[in-house]
Amino acid sequence: MTESSSLPVSVDIRVLELLASKLCHDLVSPVGAIRNGLELIEEMQEDEDGGTAVGGFLGEAVKLIDHSSGQADRRLRVFRLAYGVAGRDQKGFGDARAAAAGYVEGGRTRLDWPDRVPHDMTAQRRGVVKLVLNLVMLADEALTHGGLVSVAADGDETAGRITVTAAGRPGTLKPEAAAALAGTATAEALSPRTIHAYLAGRLAESDGFRIAVATESSERLVFTAEW
Repeated sequence: MTESSSLPVSVDIRVLELLASKLCHDLVSPVGAIRNGLELIEEMQEDEDGGTAVGGFLGEAVKLIDHSSGQADRRLRVFRLAYGVAGRDQKGFGDARAAAAGYVEGGRTRLDWPDRVPHDMTAQRRGVVKLVLNLVMLADEALTHGGLVSVAADGDETAGRITVTAAGRPGTLKPEAAAALAGTATAEALSPRTIHAYLAGRLAESDGFRIAVATESSERLVFTAEW
């Protein structure tokens, strides 16, 4: 991967469709729960008994809507920065750190991304904020049974390294995801489960980052990005 690497002028339609599939897959559960909450409210309104039973019904519906709409909002914030133009032009890591924390909230993965890591001067490097967020998402995907994702960094705008470590079971990157990340997988071989790895790799290439993946043990996977 070199500084001159760039995304192709035309992107395979299958890649775009798979990205849409991933977005829909990740959002369908919270959006569906919001609908269920609304149905509970409708049932409450039709309840002829009223009284405390209705109050309890409404309370459960409101909790469900609040939880699910919050989850959908947090995921959208991550997708906006990880896949959209906004993440490429960010000049600080605060928004991405908050988005990543929201992304893992309520799940089995914990995030250790300290303040001022990387230093905000590093964010002057174009695309580095998007890079870190995509690596955090890759690390989270690798921890199918939960664990700890930690972020470390050194260097500055001109030369540096980002390290994102996934610690927990199974702590490995599946071969198909590794091929997608490296760009050796064909569009036909991609799936909704590997499309994020593919796009993360191509977005990193477009900004001149070099990504390496090392499996240090059965419960420790390390992503490294250098420039």
